[in-house]
Amino acid sequence: MKSLAIASLLVMSGAAFAGGSHSAPQGGPAHVVINGNSLQVALMDRSTVSNKATNSDTKATQNVSSNSGNVTVNGNQLQLTALEYSMVTNKATNGDAVATQNVSSNLGLVDINGNSVQITAARSSYITNEAVNHNAKAVQNIASNNGCDTCKPSSKSRY
Repeated sequence: MKSLAIASLLVMSGAAFAGGSHSAPQGGPAHVVINGNSLQVALMDRSTVSNKATNSDTKATQNVSSNSGNVTVNGNQLQLTALEYSMVTNKATNGDAVATQNVSSNLGLVDINGNSVQITAARSSYITNEAVNHNAKAVQNIASNNGCDTCKPSSKSRY
């Protein structure tokens, strides 16, 4: 696991880090624009990342080595999540609650225009996204791109 992470970092060692999350005009959803190389790495050993929405009409959004919004990269991108003896959990309970979890992923109207490497390596680990109760919704993306308009977790929320 460690050699995979080190090798990936060496491959991208010359990468430039640019961009980030920007708010859209008039209170719209975030629009991620990078226009260069992007390296997103999360290395976890005996760790827990947990997110939970517990009331009605609430939302739990969790992004690990991910972009969420109208993602535009226009270059090379490496998204790596390496887990060992770790847990990544996201849960929505109660009516109309939404749990959206992205691990090494892009969610939105994805447009990369270059190479993209997305890796999630898990050893003796647990990744879960759960929706419990009436109309609760869960959307989970692992090492993927999701630009599907109809795959969004709720008509009330964009991402």
